[in-house]
Amino acid sequence: MNIHCKSNEVPVQSIPNSERMRTLKDIFMVEFGCNPSFFARVPGRVNIIGEHIDYCGYPVLPMAIEQDILVAAGLLDEPKLCIRNVNKKYESFDVKINTFEELQIENDQNEKPNWYKYVLCGIKGALEHLNNKKSSGVQLLFDGNIPPASGLSSSSALVSAACLSFLYAQKAHLNKTEIASLCAKSERYIGTHGGGMDQAIAFLAERYSAQYITWQPLKATPVALPEDATFVVAHCLAEANKAATDDFNQRVMECRLAAKILLKVSNGDKNHKITTLREVQETLRTTLEDMVNLVHKQLPKDIYTKDEICTLLEVSEKELDSLYLSPNTKHFKEFKLKQRALHVYEEAIRVESFRKVCLEVLRDEKIRKSNGTNGSDKTYENGNGNKHKTLEILGKLMSASHESLKNLYECSHPNLDYLVDLSKKMGIHSRLTGAGWAGCIVALCPKDKTEDYIQMLKEEFYSKQCNVDKDKAKHYVFATSPNHGAVIFK
Repeated sequence: MNIHCKSNEVPVQSIPNSERMRTLKDIFMVEFGCNPSFFARVPGRVNIIGEHIDYCGYPVLPMAIEQDILVAAGLLDEPKLCIRNVNKKYESFDVKINTFEELQIENDQNEKPNWYKYVLCGIKGALEHLNNKKSSGVQLLFDGNIPPASGLSSSSALVSAACLSFLYAQKAHLNKTEIASLCAKSERYIGTHGGGMDQAIAFLAERYSAQYITWQPLKATPVALPEDATFVVAHCLAEANKAATDDFNQRVMECRLAAKILLKVSNGDKNHKITTLREVQETLRTTLEDMVNLVHKQLPKDIYTKDEICTLLEVSEKELDSLYLSPNTKHFKEFKLKQRALHVYEEAIRVESFRKVCLEVLRDEKIRKSNGTNGSDKTYENGNGNKHKTLEILGKLMSASHESLKNLYECSHPNLDYLVDLSKKMGIHSRLTGAGWAGCIVALCPKDKTEDYIQMLKEEFYSKQCNVDKDKAKHYVFATSPNHGAVIFK
């Protein structure tokens, strides 16, 4: 039951009577000697299509999943933050929180950040937003069932849950769009230059539909997925943390440099404010297809050295470092610009194609139902055969996305590729989801094949390839459907 919920506010609901919630409450009592004041839940997400293009300004198509970060929160009458985790392998952390400037989040780029640093990102961002005005400190106890470093947005959900909890404790009122943008900005304190998709879907998700997320301004539009489709997520059993290496930020900077060069060589513009491939397209007033052709023409080389880039942009190395590169990418001497830009523009085309097919299916479904027939339109005239044909069209877009991520963006992993190849043998299309370099695939599966597909992965990948017991494998592969976004329980 909603206690109150305006259309664009994070909903506040009654505390559900679940075993997980009771356990979290009991552990909170043991840790802090009192009952929590409220709970917050932020879901993970799976991106159906549109990978590595949000930070380039292009729309994406994710959905929230059932797995989530759940946090119990208590109030303190002193400026202190106490962080605990139900899983004792994650260390506790306490710190004074006087100002956001004093809350330091130091991270060695070559090491995986401590889990609580993501919590600190959310708190620091909230403090900055509040101009350090706060009424209470907080005690936070976290429980998560999103597999870590899996590409399902566990780190972003952790940042978002912390930020949401702290803001609610201070009685601050932000709508879903505002807090999503704040959380995207907050996660950059860890050193990752992400684009905001994970935080946007965490707050703007709706049950039963994916979300077509656009930027400037941030907006989420529901996209109904084919009724006969199931999305299956499968973990490749390799983990990658994008804040622990330079790989993610390197791709962001390569896209940024490609944008600057395309703009410069096309119309001589050296506008430092334009940094994304989407902004270049808008400035040139051309189509995505034309941008693909422009990349082939203006960025013909497979590798560009730093000196070549400086020459093309008419800047010194010092200016290049300060204007366009992040602290952990200044040491790179070579960049792949053509490959990254081609992926972005072609992936943006795939997102639009995927959305168009989904809209056509929804339209034809409405026509069919209004006519009271089972076969009066092009999509359904041959029954299940054409339904599966529609899934084949969508699936091929996902397969093309994976090939691009593997070959042009170079962010796949042998285990991910093996899962994708196994899926193809069964006629199932799939792709890596999330940043890549490890984590999960997402597969588009007809509902009547879902159980057989999951069983096949358990046997062929988890059991034979990875020597994982089939009972344990159920934690790594599961069917999912669109879930709702963040909520406060009180």
